[in-house]
Order: sequence, then structure tokens, then C-alpha cells
Amino acid sequence: MRKIQIVPLSKIEEMRKIFYEYLTELSEFDPDIKFNENGTPIYKWFDCYWEDKDRYPFYFIVNNNIAGFAMIRELFNMQYDFAEFYVRPEYRKDGNAIWFATELTNLFDGEFVFSTRFTNPRAIKFWGKFANQFESNSFTDDDIWRNWTIRKNNFTLHTLNLMPTYFELIKSQEKTLEGRLNDDKRQSFNIGDIITFYKEPEKTETINAILLDKYIFKNFDEMADRLKKSELGFASKTKEEMVKTYRTIYSKQNEEKYGVVVFKIKTLR
Repeated sequence: MRKIQIVPLSKIEEMRKIFYEYLTELSEFDPDIKFNENGTPIYKWFDCYWEDKDRYPFYFIVNNNIAGFAMIRELFNMQYDFAEFYVRPEYRKDGNAIWFATELTNLFDGEFVFSTRFTNPRAIKFWGKFANQFESNSFTDDDIWRNWTIRKNNFTLHTLNLMPTYFELIKSQEKTLEGRLNDDKRQSFNIGDIITFYKEPEKTETINAILLDKYIFKNFDEMADRLKKSELGFASKTKEEMVKTYRTIYSKQNEEKYGVVVFKIKTLR
């Protein structure tokens, strides 16, 4: 029988021993792992998994025995990282590791990222096989690491163009709301989707953001009354000036026909 369970604080020292076992094995492939004078691996974030609300320690259990562990870290809303992942050697068969990693993704909606060094060919093979289970998966390489991204749900990637002023405000995270006409294109945007913003006019610089929420209004006047203009990128404007800006882009006829949608976004690194 296989299962996963959150590791309680009462088991922290038990897991620490298994974690050191993992780091010792990994040190063969990772020169950044250091040891103290007693031969104990050094890892400063271990206790954070019981202290920080955006970190989650899990055990992998097979027939009531501890077969491994995982340490999952939330990077952004609906984006998670396999920070550390380990299956003990005696359990590295019968598809246990793939099952464990897959079941972990079933606990969270959204996007997962994970990386491994090219000096660890066994890990490259495993994570590549795991990622290929997902219809939406990709990887990028640098000189040292292969970095994967998988989308757990069938979220969609959208594109929008932005004038330089508003692009820079999103880039600096001062602008967290993006108002648009709620036409057929924008109606297809759903919470969890990724929006790639292109900076006009060259459209060579981009920002990716995750869609956290969406608000529907009858018109721009209602939007202006309900939302903070600073979050829409109009901190120095009056509400009337803000509405006028939108109406230089969209016709009154289309505003009445489609209404207005506002996307609450968070930029992704």
C-alpha cells in the first residue's frame, strides 16, 4: 500500500536523519552541498518547512514504512517547486517514484517547477519521464541545470499588448489590476491562466503574470467606483480621467455591448 502524508512537527528529527541520508547521496552530483566538521550536511532551510506557511514537508509511505520524502515550496500563487525529492534506494522500483511525484501534484492546482543538474543523469532521466506525463510541459537549459515546468491543469496562455507606462507599472508590481473590454477574447480568460504582456510598440519585452481573479462590470464608470485606481495603474489620475483614458481605446457602443472585465494578476519571475 502506498500513500503520502504531511510530516508533523513531532517527526521533524526523524525526517532530518532521512534528509541527511538524501543530501549525502546527492553530494556525489552536487558540489554545492557542504558538510560541517562532524560530517553532517549543511542545509539552512530545513526547519523552515515547519515554520513557513508556503512550505510543505511530505512523507512517502509504502506498507507503513517511510520510503522517501518531498519538500514542496509555493513560489507564487498556484506555482509550486519540488524543492527536494527523495525515494530511498530499496523503494526505487515498481514505479514508486513516479507515483509519489504524481500524487503530490494532485494536492495542488496550477504549475510545478523543478530542476536537476546535468551531472546527475539518473535524475535527468527520471524527471524527464515524469514531465512527459503532462500535456503541458517544457524545459530550459543553462550551463548547469535543466529546469522543467509542468501545468497540472489545462490552463491557457494568453497574450495582451500594453503601452510602456502600464507595462512598467506591472513590471514593478505597482499595477495589479488590468481592465479590458469583456469581448469574446477576454471572456476566454480563466483564473489560473498565464498572461504574457508585450510592451508596445516593439513588442520585444515581455512579462508573464498569473490570473488570480476576474471582476465583471457593466461599464468603466462602475469599475472606477468599485476598484482602487492606483491598482489599475492610475494613481495620479482622477476617476474621471481614468475612465476617459479607457474610452479613448474602446467605443461607447462596444462598452455597452460587452461590459468590462478586470483581471487581478501577479507577475511571475
